[in-house]
Amino acid sequence: MRPYGHRGPGRGGSRRGDAPPQFRLSRQSLRSFRRLFAYLKPHWAKVAVLMGLTMLGVGLGLVGPWLTKILIDGAILPRDMRVLKLVVLAMLATGTLGAAVGYLSGYLSQQVGHRIIRHMRNQLFEHLQGLTLRFYERNQTGQIMSRITNDTEAVQSAIVNSAQTIVRAVLTLGGAVTMMFVLNTKLALVTFLPVPIFVASIAFYATTLKARYRVFREKIAELNAFLQERIAGVRVVKSFAREQVEQRALEGKTDANYRAYMRAALIHSSIFPWMMYVGGLSALIIIFVGGRMVIREEIGLGTMMAFLALLQHFFSPIGEIGGLVGHQIPAGLAAGERVFEFLDEDDVLPVPAEPARPERLRGEIELRDVSFSYDDEDVLRDINLTVAPAETVALVGPSGTGKTTLVELVSRFYDVDRGRVLVDGTDVKDYDPRALRRHIGVVLQEPFLFDTTVRENIAYARPDASDEEVRAAAMEAEAHEFITGLPEGYDTVVGERGARLSVGQKQRVSIARALLKDPEILVLDEATSSVDTLTEKAIQRALEAAARDRTTVLIAHRLSTTFFADRILVMEDGRIVEEGTAQELLKRQGLFAQLYNMQVLESRVGE
Repeated sequence: MRPYGHRGPGRGGSRRGDAPPQFRLSRQSLRSFRRLFAYLKPHWAKVAVLMGLTMLGVGLGLVGPWLTKILIDGAILPRDMRVLKLVVLAMLATGTLGAAVGYLSGYLSQQVGHRIIRHMRNQLFEHLQGLTLRFYERNQTGQIMSRITNDTEAVQSAIVNSAQTIVRAVLTLGGAVTMMFVLNTKLALVTFLPVPIFVASIAFYATTLKARYRVFREKIAELNAFLQERIAGVRVVKSFAREQVEQRALEGKTDANYRAYMRAALIHSSIFPWMMYVGGLSALIIIFVGGRMVIREEIGLGTMMAFLALLQHFFSPIGEIGGLVGHQIPAGLAAGERVFEFLDEDDVLPVPAEPARPERLRGEIELRDVSFSYDDEDVLRDINLTVAPAETVALVGPSGTGKTTLVELVSRFYDVDRGRVLVDGTDVKDYDPRALRRHIGVVLQEPFLFDTTVRENIAYARPDASDEEVRAAAMEAEAHEFITGLPEGYDTVVGERGARLSVGQKQRVSIARALLKDPEILVLDEATSSVDTLTEKAIQRALEAAARDRTTVLIAHRLSTTFFADRILVMEDGRIVEEGTAQELLKRQGLFAQLYNMQVLESRVGE
């Protein structure tokens, strides 16, 4: 789904040329403002009603000063009780109707605003899910969360509130000016004397605050990222007794956030007092000039009092626009630009117009002259490999040799730098990535479980699976026995990241999840690296049974788990340096034999 106002691929949401800095800022701000207001389009009917209510509210507010004139000149001074009663009834009616309009307007404004937030969050999350893993390697989880939650909420003020405020302010200002000139031209012209001060003040606040609010939102994101990481890693923090160190680090982050906020607050806090001060000076001018005109009997007292009432309707919208430009719009634009940076992120996998979406796969995998690098660091070099359907291949070798990267290329989590990756003879670039991954089951080295029940974690692979199918997958993964021993059995909630289960238990649930998917290609990334010997043997039996009718790629640290593989590929420095069965490789006395002998020696020493 494309964002409203989407301008095509680009990073950071802007293309900066050689224009002067202030011009670039204005152009970018205007573009961002247009993109934000585009989110109002799907809600045009409610926005139209909201604007109608706003206009009605403005009209009711402007009736007050006119009734004040009638009250003084037509009722109080002439001592006319009939007019007094009529004016009081009119004031009561306008006040009651104004309160009802204010309630409806406020509720509708909140409804539209939060619907926009909901849509923007859904849109942003959908876009983020389409980005490659490189994006997530570059950005912290807390930073991403901050843009989805905090920044989208701040955008509301820059869209709904500002639109409503602008309409109300313009209508109120126009109505007040018209009524002033109708009442008395001379007093109306006197009212305009402080306007240049207001305009200059608004320009100053708009220029200063946007940059400060941008820094403030960045500090919020940094704080969120820090908290997310430390909370997720609380066991590591406690294991190394680093609580006080992390506390001091957090205090540094909160202090930076506080300083950034106060730099913005230093300016923002002066907006309304300054506007009120200038408005007060204007009132004094009107009192002096108007009072002299009343004394000279050039105007009536009611006209002067109406002018003083209209003065509020004249300067209040100017103050609202000042607050809008000085606070809500800069804060909203700063947040909106941060959201657009992610929406404009173009690190996506290209998909052909008519991608392949196979119903089933044979499971043949082929890599032709494949090379791949992370940030200019070579990980795989000239890999050539063919895995036949239903064949079990094990990848072994020292850490950092590219074993996991190789299988991630098959699932097309990344695109190769050179060469081709084919599944069933078709380049993975020609598949719909999601359709391809539906046929590939993956068990990660670090098992990840969601904070829900065991049943739902296993059924994540197939939400429509029956309870019998879930139990069958758990039995095949040697997990059924320990699951039934949990307090609620399959309905036991496992906690965040599966915190209530042991590492071995989490791994077996992950294996059950992959087996329930019944994939044609099964990838086991160090599936037994975190379990004890007895559990390893149980899982190995399950894996041997699961691998019989499907293509299986096994990445193994414990070389004893590779002996059932049809072939073992030994990797070193991003290349395949040995290939054969376990017995053949042991006879050659190469790298595989060295690694195996070291593990045997370590296990004997451990005994």
